[in-house]
Amino acid sequence: MTELQEEMLKAAGLTEDNFCKPKVTEIDRIKANVDFLAMLSGVELNEVIDDE
Repeated sequence: MTELQEEMLKAAGLTEDNFCKPKVTEIDRIKANVDFLAMLSGVELNEVIDDE
């Protein structure tokens, strides 16, 4: 990163972390696929938050 870019980051109140890609877990990918397939088939998914 050049000095100019670093100065611009500081002026905007940003850090290099603001430009890093978020970490996506395998569970996140599976959930996204399930949601996508449910949307395609018209199924409504109700999220159940219950520790059994």
